[in-house]
Amino acid sequence: MLQETKGTKVLTSKSDVRVLPTRTGIDTVRVPAFAASVVEHSGTRITNGHAAQDCASGNKFFSANSSVEAGQTLNFRQWAQISCGIRQRMEAVSACLNEVFRHSKIPEFLLQNSSIVRQLRTVAEQIGDIRRNSISWGWLASTDLHVASNGTVTVIDHNLSVPTGIELLTRLVDRSSTESMTALHDLWRNIVNSAATYGGTLDSQSTVILDPCRFNPTFSENEFLARAMGATIVRASDLVITKDGVELSSVAKRARIQTIVRRIDDDLLDPNCFRPDSLVGMPGLCRAWKDGRVNLVNPPGSGVASIRSFTQKIPAMIRTFLGEEPALPVADCRECSEPGTMQKLINNPTQFAVRTNDPMHPARPYFGDIATAAETVAILNMVRRDPQHFVVRALLPDAARDGFNLRVFSSMGDAFCMPRCGIGRDCQSDGGATLAINADKSAFFVN
Repeated sequence: MLQETKGTKVLTSKSDVRVLPTRTGIDTVRVPAFAASVVEHSGTRITNGHAAQDCASGNKFFSANSSVEAGQTLNFRQWAQISCGIRQRMEAVSACLNEVFRHSKIPEFLLQNSSIVRQLRTVAEQIGDIRRNSISWGWLASTDLHVASNGTVTVIDHNLSVPTGIELLTRLVDRSSTESMTALHDLWRNIVNSAATYGGTLDSQSTVILDPCRFNPTFSENEFLARAMGATIVRASDLVITKDGVELSSVAKRARIQTIVRRIDDDLLDPNCFRPDSLVGMPGLCRAWKDGRVNLVNPPGSGVASIRSFTQKIPAMIRTFLGEEPALPVADCRECSEPGTMQKLINNPTQFAVRTNDPMHPARPYFGDIATAAETVAILNMVRRDPQHFVVRALLPDAARDGFNLRVFSSMGDAFCMPRCGIGRDCQSDGGATLAINADKSAFFVN
């Protein structure tokens, strides 16, 4: 059982500086954390604290193809802010999930939301005691950002479970652009390195992609990941769990598998732990992972971190576990079960958007500014029946709707990395993306 505690242990000491080595590897320079992020991503050698400031003020911009308006650009300092903010988010969420699933402690700032506590307890009970020495969380993630016309960048959503869009990004690349191809090659290399070094594994040939079936809508994405990593796409029926680990069974022989990149949702991953009616999961896989006999990317429980009411608590996680101030603000998103939220929606339905709390199981969103009276009545009835299943987000003011939505990708195995590329989309009235990810037509890269 999880223990409710008044507070949690701060896993990293509070500090507003980071130490960067020079290229000689001898001397180090202490610069503010945000400035350090700017320098790391620019590749500039640091000789003093002013170098970071000079780099951050550089006039470098994203380039996009013709389907995005010319005014929709980002300068290099904004990109450094995005990189720093997402690094904070992944590290803080990893620390928080480690407290919950390894140490059976729910941080105090999560106790204020009963639905989050209930979901964490449910998943923790389904997983059971974890006996492996360590857990690496958030190997590959996507983050949706709203970039306003005045340059303000706000986090809308993120996916730390089974993110999509990487394969699409490769199809949108202008292959005549050296900068675009460089960023794309960085993305490929980091995917390979993250999987190959995950949990100490050095052989990418011992990595497989666990796919539900070739007819699922993300199969092309899984094929791309398999080509990038030199891995094999497998089904649950191709794997065998033994007392020593997990093996890939073929006609000729069995090969030991070190790392499984799972492309199956949490609730379908292992019928022995999660949904017993799952036909695509592998019985016993979760137990093998708990015992340290195989590495799972991403680990079970990662799906909880993508729930919108959970992501609202990430700024508190950053302050608690990292001792830093968040570099990126989060769009205000309220669970309909919170006191007063439902009444605000009833009083002013035209000022809000309504979405499902779990983006992995989405329903058609509601936008009050364009909804008919019948649609308003229908969404209010749905929210009344199950308020914890929905969240409300205030619509953007008219002046902010000229911005765009940007999806970026990041990985965190032995270290955090975010290639300088992403997918640009038109945004809806609450800052979310207008189109489904597979219908997007714009790719952004840093020059």
